[in-house]
Amino acid sequence: MESTPLAERQRSLEQFRHLLFHLQMECGSIHDFFRFFKEENSLKHFDALKDLDPNLMPQLLAREYVLEARRMPSVPKAKKHLETALLLDPHCAEACMELASLSDTAEAAMMWYQRSMEACEKSLGKDQLFRLLSDFKLNPWKQVELHTWVKAKVNLAETLYRTGFYETAAHHFQELLEINPMDDLQLRPYLLICLLCENRIAEAEALHKDFSYDGSATWYYCRAFLRYRLEGAAKRSDRLLLRAFKRNLWVAVYLLGLEEMPEFKAKERKREQRDFPNVAPQQQPFREGSRQEAVECVKCIAPALYENRSIINWMWERLKEVAV
Repeated sequence: MESTPLAERQRSLEQFRHLLFHLQMECGSIHDFFRFFKEENSLKHFDALKDLDPNLMPQLLAREYVLEARRMPSVPKAKKHLETALLLDPHCAEACMELASLSDTAEAAMMWYQRSMEACEKSLGKDQLFRLLSDFKLNPWKQVELHTWVKAKVNLAETLYRTGFYETAAHHFQELLEINPMDDLQLRPYLLICLLCENRIAEAEALHKDFSYDGSATWYYCRAFLRYRLEGAAKRSDRLLLRAFKRNLWVAVYLLGLEEMPEFKAKERKREQRDFPNVAPQQQPFREGSRQEAVECVKCIAPALYENRSIINWMWERLKEVAV
């Protein structure tokens, strides 16, 4: 059935609404982009949307409270602003995201990430969400309406992963890779480790075969761990582990506790507040072989060792051979 002009206009205005929200969060204030619109004489869409939806101003005001919460010096004050935001707009997905990052427990964080996704879904509607996800697969990151939803889903998956819910985390990682096959966010190693921890070796092997070209340090170690699970301490698994050592030896040093991992508070990529990539997916975020790259790698692959302690012994024996 063809869309009517009225339906097309409403869809255009809804897209404009999410663009407003995105610009507001990126600019840091509603006043900045109002100034831009006034200078560009482009307020007609805003006026039309305000006429269509009288709740637009409360929604924008709610996101102002989210921005204010980010500036607060203490968690209680930030939470108070976020609670006000949700009173103004119960479907403010950005407020839910902020509350997740301020949560005291992983369980509370996961609940807020889930609520953020649900808020996005209610705001968009199931049909629109499905259409945007289909379009995302072909043209990733062009849909500003989906940014918060994707961010919440990524953080939910990683929180599940860190708390040992590998089966559920794998489900989310698989869905994210389905809509973003290029894997700009480098989630594929997390999925492979989930599969190893759940003893789904055949699926892990299939994943590796499909994406064996990945040259990151994390993927080097993932390949070695997978081969060890398939063959034990055999020639091929030993060879892959030695290649991983060559790619970044600091990973093994930190995994085995030979040296305490450094903290990179200023430079370290924060997954709780992940920015979407503006670079090609093959570009590495850290210098090859660096300590910082090793820290990020350990965060991903450490569960494979915790779930199978024999890998630690195998890695230790191979590392001693290298050191001699």
